[in-house]
Amino acid sequence: MKKVLLSLFVLIWVAQAGLAQDDPVKAMKKAARDLSAYNLDPDNNADKLEEARTLIDFAAQAEETKGMAKTWKTRGDIYAAPVFKEVTALSLSQGAQKPTTWEDALVAAASYEKALELAQKKFEVKDALKGLKDVTGWLNYFGNLMISHQDYQTAYKILDKVLYYDQLLREKGGEPVLATPEDVNNTKFIVAYTAMLSNDNERAKQLFMELYEAGYSEPGVYANLFNLLNAENDPNALSILEKGRQLFPDDTEILFAEINYYIQEEKYDVLKEKLREAIEREPDNPSVYTALGNVYMNLFNEEYAKNGDSDLAKEYFEEARKYFEQAIKINPEQYDAIYSLGSLYYNNAVEIIKKMNNLGLSKEDQKKYDEYGKLVDELFSKALPYFQRAEVINPSDRNTLIALKEIYARQNNFELSNEFKQRLDRVEQGKKIEKSYFAQ
Repeated sequence: MKKVLLSLFVLIWVAQAGLAQDDPVKAMKKAARDLSAYNLDPDNNADKLEEARTLIDFAAQAEETKGMAKTWKTRGDIYAAPVFKEVTALSLSQGAQKPTTWEDALVAAASYEKALELAQKKFEVKDALKGLKDVTGWLNYFGNLMISHQDYQTAYKILDKVLYYDQLLREKGGEPVLATPEDVNNTKFIVAYTAMLSNDNERAKQLFMELYEAGYSEPGVYANLFNLLNAENDPNALSILEKGRQLFPDDTEILFAEINYYIQEEKYDVLKEKLREAIEREPDNPSVYTALGNVYMNLFNEEYAKNGDSDLAKEYFEEARKYFEQAIKINPEQYDAIYSLGSLYYNNAVEIIKKMNNLGLSKEDQKKYDEYGKLVDELFSKALPYFQRAEVINPSDRNTLIALKEIYARQNNFELSNEFKQRLDRVEQGKKIEKSYFAQ
């Protein structure tokens, strides 16, 4: 008898489910009942939630029910249910795990937005606003959690929607999630920054510009907006950076944005002053010393090409060497400084080789040729240990491999020259050198 009753129950349930899937109104009602069953016992009624989703998605697409606020409010409630459960669990664990239901939260928010659009009665508006407010708050929590887990792209997707739904709540008379203008601007700054990290520079530029026009007191607004505009050759970029400099004269982010600009413009005299200022601000930052060393190396290369081994060229050379060595002293593994110091000697040798190639066949020229040759050998010998150290740090760097190949060829060590030629060929074929030749 029990088997008969059970079979009868199953037949009735299947018939009801089939009928619900054929009738959008019944599907919506059945979805609401399934949600109630799930909420009573979420752990044991997960199947009810899945059925509710199937039914409400059907109702949301059906002509008979897709224009009803109730349909979308119910859909919002169904998709919000697992989000609420996860928010509770994450709160207890203090956000130890990344959120997994953030996409459900976005679906729920979009559903409440649609319910709000279709609402005709006061209670429908009130219910939609409440649902939207709750889910937007959870999205805000999820977005900030994603940042703590360094998932910036997902944080951007979530928090950009928080900005949108918070504004919608204000416009429709609901209670906003971002309670104050400061909260709104803080979230805009985070969204702009994560937009940049997600390669959505247009959205980042839009938000940074809004913050700039609102007078938001954050140096990063000026530095990042400058960088975005400067990349597009916008003539207003520099004026924004200069305003930031006036407002935040001691900020290193703005200072480094200026440095990068003057590097791009090759304005070495201005760069020298900016980089010395940066060294005063960050005396333990090897990158600043390396950058200043590169400024002097460029000045040396220009002066040497024009006037040869002049006193000014010698001064520039010594300044470059000094700053590269200071960077290496701070960080013995500072690749850029190590490679650049090798390049300083190597490039000097290359310039001398050019002069050798322009000499004639006279006795005097041949004598000078031999003198130049000895100097080239000396410079290559000084460059070699730095390129060897650079190769240990980055065995796939093309320029380092070229330098090693040429230096060993100059020293008649054709075995090693050929070794680095083969490595260079592999790199130029798009392959990576996994093991350094000089690593111990």
